[in-house]
This record gives sequence, structure tokens and C-alpha cells, in this order.
Amino acid sequence: MAWFWLNIPLMLLFICCWAGIPAWHTLRRWDAELKAKHAELAARAAPEPVVAQPVPAAHQARSPAYAGVADQQGR
Repeated sequence: MAWFWLNIPLMLLFICCWAGIPAWHTLRRWDAELKAKHAELAARAAPEPVVAQPVPAAHQARSPAYAGVADQQGR
């Protein structure tokens, strides 16, 4: 009978973790879906313009790093 009473604290710990961890996740992030929806709407509402990057100076200096790449004039 002593083994039964020794298992009770372990059983309580297991049941509390089994029920408490999912409840904690749910209560902590209850608005995650709402935030995701707002982020989706904000991303669709204002597209940002694409900005071209300038050509690095090494490309104009015929650097070996750019061997075989055509320059701006197509040579």
C-alpha cells in the first residue's frame, strides 16, 4: 500500500503538466491569430517600392571576382 501513496505526488505532477502546459500556451497566446490577420492585411495594404542596388566599384575595376560577368555596356 505504501507504493500506491508514493505514486500519488508523481501522478498529480503528471496530470498538472498534462493539463496546465496546453492551457498556459492557450492563455498566453490567445491573440496570435488576430495578430497574424492584422499583419497579413498590413502587408497587402502598403507595398514597398523596389530599390535597385548600385553597381559595386569592383565590377567597374575589372576585379577577378567578376570574371566572366558582362559589364554595364554589355561587353
